[in-house]
Amino acid sequence: MVVRVPSGEDQRLADHVVRLVTDLTAAVARDRDPLTVASRPAPDGSHVLVPALDDLLHRVRELWWQRLEPADRLAVQVAAMHRDPRPTPLGEVVKACRLAAACGHELTIPEFTSLTCGSVKPGPRATWQAEVGTRPYGIGHIGEFGSIRAANAAVWDTIETNRELLRDRLRTSSPLLAGVAARGWEEPAVSVWATATQRDHDDPSLVTMHQIARRAGVTAAEADRWRSQHAAFPQPEPATSVWYWPLVERWLSDNNHLPDPVPDDRPTLPRDRSF
Repeated sequence: MVVRVPSGEDQRLADHVVRLVTDLTAAVARDRDPLTVASRPAPDGSHVLVPALDDLLHRVRELWWQRLEPADRLAVQVAAMHRDPRPTPLGEVVKACRLAAACGHELTIPEFTSLTCGSVKPGPRATWQAEVGTRPYGIGHIGEFGSIRAANAAVWDTIETNRELLRDRLRTSSPLLAGVAARGWEEPAVSVWATATQRDHDDPSLVTMHQIARRAGVTAAEADRWRSQHAAFPQPEPATSVWYWPLVERWLSDNNHLPDPVPDDRPTLPRDRSF
């Protein structure tokens, strides 16, 4: 067996591993619990005590990982995903993409939070605002909707479309990454800022002027011009900026402004923001 003597940082890590093995051997000989030999910073800024065995394994993994070629690191990352029966966290997918870049597989990745989170919040005058990602990095504001369900659907559609965009890029990049694309990924976190009463009374037939414009296939300015120039155009619900769609639909049909079929009123997707 040939033993290569490490240098620099590798040497210090190797020496630390030897000391930890010695301490563990002594602890076992005394029939005692493994010594607590180190502390590591936690995400919240505090420090946690690390048992010697955990620290030893961590250091050994570091030494091993540093000696792997980029392609081997990618293979190890993907193999770890396949061994885990749980849905794959998006952070692990992005890590695989970055490892692939070191192997020559360049990937443009949608902004991370546009793949993982979104929210539906109350807007002005009885509207609901749909947002994806976290500012200032995420997609941000998608649009205003007349119902919680419509805004929620727009958020989920945006996230899923960005995920499918990433899956397509993984499939065409390499066989290893195609396997990552085929896995089930963790569910996005979509929060709805609405009370139980608001959810119970949510009416999907309520629409905003932007929704009306999309369904009619015109700009929001054109739809608003119809409202201002035609007295017969339906009035919004009292003290709101939302309209009752069946009434608007009838007016559009009577005035030859209703396409067949009626387009979806959700945002044009995907909204890709890259790193």
